[in-house]
Amino acid sequence: MIAYLFPPVGGIGSAGAQRVLKFAKYLPHFDWAPIILTAKEHCYEPYFATDASLLEKVPKDIRIIRTTVIRWLTRVLTLKQRVARILSPVTQPEDPAKPSAQTDRAVSSRKSWYQKAKDTFTDLFEIPDEEMGWMLPAVVSGFIATKRYGIDIIFSTGRPWSSHVIGMVLKFITGKPLVVDFRDPWMTNPFRSDYSAFRNAMEAFLERKVIEHADVVISNTNELQAEFFRRFSSQPKSKFVSLLNGFDPDDYETEQQQDVTPRRCLTITHTGFLYGRRDPKQFLEGLAVTAKRATVDRTKIRVVFAGSIQLPYDLPTHLASMKIDDLVVLQGQVSYQESLAHLRSADLLLLLQPGTSTQVPSKLFEYIAVKKPILAITPTEGATGRIVQDECSGTVVESDNVRQIADEIERAYQNWAAGALVATSEKAHRKYNITNMTGELAKMLTDLSRSHRLSGSTRSSIHRTTV
Repeated sequence: MIAYLFPPVGGIGSAGAQRVLKFAKYLPHFDWAPIILTAKEHCYEPYFATDASLLEKVPKDIRIIRTTVIRWLTRVLTLKQRVARILSPVTQPEDPAKPSAQTDRAVSSRKSWYQKAKDTFTDLFEIPDEEMGWMLPAVVSGFIATKRYGIDIIFSTGRPWSSHVIGMVLKFITGKPLVVDFRDPWMTNPFRSDYSAFRNAMEAFLERKVIEHADVVISNTNELQAEFFRRFSSQPKSKFVSLLNGFDPDDYETEQQQDVTPRRCLTITHTGFLYGRRDPKQFLEGLAVTAKRATVDRTKIRVVFAGSIQLPYDLPTHLASMKIDDLVVLQGQVSYQESLAHLRSADLLLLLQPGTSTQVPSKLFEYIAVKKPILAITPTEGATGRIVQDECSGTVVESDNVRQIADEIERAYQNWAAGALVATSEKAHRKYNITNMTGELAKMLTDLSRSHRLSGSTRSSIHRTTV
């Protein structure tokens, strides 16, 4: 199982790490022995917070192969700075002529050309992503592991997309079948940055090759699976399957001890990273509208954001300007166990997934696990919206409808005051148990392994393993 993100990675990388961890934990229940190929702990970028408590959740009998990561771009930039210091002049002209407007335009044009050239050069060391320096060490270690442990199937999960490229290369050199797991869209991801044309073309090429050479392509939503059907219509439909996330019941054992103490205020909680389109601005506008209504006692509403924040504005200042800073608590980065504690102590769980129709955040399944009511700010016809409405008995509001957001907050307040908040349905709770999803994955692996053996491409093996 090729997974760059793996415990102790937490914070913004926690979702990716948890999906593969839970698969690896329960695959042995279905007669598969997973071997994890991942990065060494000290090789993770600083923005990937680590959480040592997550290592305690990794079964002791799972073999983990950790490799180094070569930071090519970091080395090139360091060399560039050294050369620049050597070649830069010691003194500057004492009385430089003032540049004309025409000169300014020429300099600006050269800078624009230079910036584009620099971006393209930088992209050479970040294709398909910042983890390209993991590919060579991972391919070498993966090849050795495939031979040493008699691997039957190669499984890669992304993002990062380097994992899929590693899987594709290992398939070429070992002949083993490849399963690629897309936790998000690649080229059509609405959170994708604005890269150079060269990088976009190269990544589109790599995405297509990964899809073409994979034996099974897993999407973590039905909507992403349908998108793959459309975009890669030349590939057999049977190649594409969907396998949603789920929650591990072992993480929620204390949930059996329900807190029946009446709370003094309605507590609305969001856990996870706030960034990019996952911006709470519209929700906060709705909260401000609700707080002014005579039907609501604002002293009995509290909103908790637990997780990292990286927004294009200062959130505390924004809250103060809206006069709702007394209603909102910013907890900052917390451990995985602390985030679960926040979920258990909430009355209503807030989900922010605007602007995307094919993605479902993994935190939704954590929300389902604690059986609390859900308010989702997301497209009503998107993947997240459908699950919340159809299976969780939750409420979905479009992000641009501030008035409706305010109405739903007020409705939740009134229901809370009356003790009538509607919890997540038991049906959803049973359906999204991760053991069910792992069973589906195990069946895919078994069918693929059997098909591969029957084709004569590999020898039969009683003890099946996947890397």
